[in-house]
Amino acid sequence: MTRPAWRPGVYLRGLAMGAADVVPGVSGGTLALITGIYEELIDTLGGIGPRLLGVWRREGFVAFWRVGNFTFLFTLLAGILTSIALLARLLTWLLEHHPVPVWAFFCGLILASIALVLAPLRRRGPPQWLAFAAGTGSAVAIALAPGLTALGVSPLVFFLGGAVAICAMILPGISGSFILLLLGLYPSVLAAVEQGDWPLLLSFMAGCAGGLLAFVRLLKWLLHRYHDTVMALLGGFMAGSLVKLWPWRLPLDQGVSERWLWPADYARAVDGGSQLGLALLMMAVGLALVWLLSFAAPVHNEATATDE
Repeated sequence: MTRPAWRPGVYLRGLAMGAADVVPGVSGGTLALITGIYEELIDTLGGIGPRLLGVWRREGFVAFWRVGNFTFLFTLLAGILTSIALLARLLTWLLEHHPVPVWAFFCGLILASIALVLAPLRRRGPPQWLAFAAGTGSAVAIALAPGLTALGVSPLVFFLGGAVAICAMILPGISGSFILLLLGLYPSVLAAVEQGDWPLLLSFMAGCAGGLLAFVRLLKWLLHRYHDTVMALLGGFMAGSLVKLWPWRLPLDQGVSERWLWPADYARAVDGGSQLGLALLMMAVGLALVWLLSFAAPVHNEATATDE
């Protein structure tokens, strides 16, 4: 199929995907499904490889660019990066000054996303239940572990975080920022974007590029071959992440670990209010936002599933 050289709508879709991936619980892959570019994105990423270099040698750079669909890819990437740059400062400020309602909002997003990921599954047998349990247990274990920031904030840590998070970004139902939360890198990445820390940001982007090229074919194959089992695993992973998103928690050991509190205990510890009412309201807003987005989304199984 011949694709137009420039599609302004692709940039707008990138803006939507970037906004989704900044917020834990909303998947950039889901937004790609909603806006109708998911299959083109996966096919474009899956086509990047040595074959393209052969096209360049035989037919020149123009053919290389066209066959690789790079106008689409870089236009989408520009929209994603623009959105991340615009939202990072706002989210950093909100997490610093209003952590309880923000984390409650994220909890609402995750709860609704779990339901949306699991509801369309055609297969609900032992493999899917085992995958869900494995995902939940893995996420809880990761959430209770110190996280990558225990190694310090360094280019290597950002590279590793980017390599893992980018794989989540292209999956419907799970976001890259959600993975960064589990790894303990989410606040650090937001701060690096806000402060323009280019050594860390370039390391993160290099990790994203490396992880994407290494895993996109595997992810595509798994989704097409074992769609329902993979989505059940992701649903469990998201369920286990709620441990990490609990709004009433305080840092311990210079921020390396945390302690979870009941709202009343949190209020006494911070010598202030628990913000329980506001937290419940923001959780409801997060639930409603995902459900509203779901009305525009195609059923995941129809877009990506094949017989398992």
